[in-house]
Amino acid sequence: MNTRYTALSLAFVLLLAAVAPAAAATAPVESDAVGDLTVTAAPATTSASAAAEAGTQSDPTNSIVAASDVVVLRLDAAGVPAAADDDGTLLGDELELDLQQTQSSVGANESAKTLDAAADTEGVAVNATEGAVYVALDLAETEFQQGNASSVAAVGDSFTASATLTDDVTDGENYTRTATFGVVEPKVNFLDGVSEAPAGEVVNYQVATTLAPGTSLTFSLVSGTGDDTGAETTTQVTVDENGRATGQFSFFTFDANEEYTLSISSEAAGLNESWTGTTQATGSPTTTDTPTETSTSAPGFGVVAALLALIGAGFLARRE
Repeated sequence: MNTRYTALSLAFVLLLAAVAPAAAATAPVESDAVGDLTVTAAPATTSASAAAEAGTQSDPTNSIVAASDVVVLRLDAAGVPAAADDDGTLLGDELELDLQQTQSSVGANESAKTLDAAADTEGVAVNATEGAVYVALDLAETEFQQGNASSVAAVGDSFTASATLTDDVTDGENYTRTATFGVVEPKVNFLDGVSEAPAGEVVNYQVATTLAPGTSLTFSLVSGTGDDTGAETTTQVTVDENGRATGQFSFFTFDANEEYTLSISSEAAGLNESWTGTTQATGSPTTTDTPTETSTSAPGFGVVAALLALIGAGFLARRE
C-alpha cells in the first residue's frame, strides 16, 4: 500500500513539473505588454535570419532603408514564445505581418505591391526575444505581390507594415501596430567640402549615408584624376548608429595645386562613387560647404522629406 502511494505521488509530482513550465511559457500576452512597431536596418552583408537573431535594443535611427539593405521590424511585445504552436511556426499564425505600398509611391498604371509574410516566405525571418519580436526582410530577395505578377521593393517605394499579434497568443484580442518606411538609393554625401584639401596635412572626411549602421565602406585616395592617377591609399570604415562614417587621409606627399580623387565604395551595397579636388598650399583658405545637421527620424512618409533635407534631392530616384 505504501509502495503504491509513493509511486502515485511521484508520478503526480513529475506531471506537475512537466506541465508548469509549459503553462508559464504559453501564458497569454496582455494588451499592456504590446508596444510600438519600429523600423531599423541591417547591412546588405547580413542575412535575414542573422538580422532577426541579432535584433536591437536601440531606438530606430530613421524610417528609411537603402534598397540593398535588410529591413528589421521590431514589435515591442513581452511574453511572445519563440515557437508559439505545435509546428514551431510563429510568423503567419500567432504573428501576422502585412506590407502595403503607400499609394503616393505607386507608379502610374501600376498596382500597389503587397506582402503577406509567412514562415516560408523567401528572404523573411522572425525571432522572438523576452521583450520584442523581430521580423527581418531582405529587400533584395523578398518578392511582393503586384497585380497578377511579383516584384521586389524598388527605390522610391514606401510601405506601411502592419504587425498583428493574434488571439492564438494573446488574451483573446488581436493587437495591431503599424510603421511606415521608404526605400531609398544607397548613397553617401560629404558633410564638408571635398573639392579642396590642404597639402601636407591630415584631413578627416565625414559623410552621411543612407546605408544601415554597421555597413563597411572603403574610402580611397589617389593623386590625379580620370585615367591618370598615382598610388592608391585606402581605409576601411564602418557606418555608425547615426548613419555617419569618417575616413582619414594624409596629404603629406601632395604638393599645392595637385589634383586628387576620393572614392567611397561598398561592393555588397552596390555603391561606388568618386569626387575630385585640388590641394591648396598650407595656410591658404579653402572653400567648404556648411555642414547640415538634419534629423531623419521623422515619422511616416515624412521620412522622404527628411532624407531630401539631409543629403539632397538628387539622391532620391523620382518615380514618374
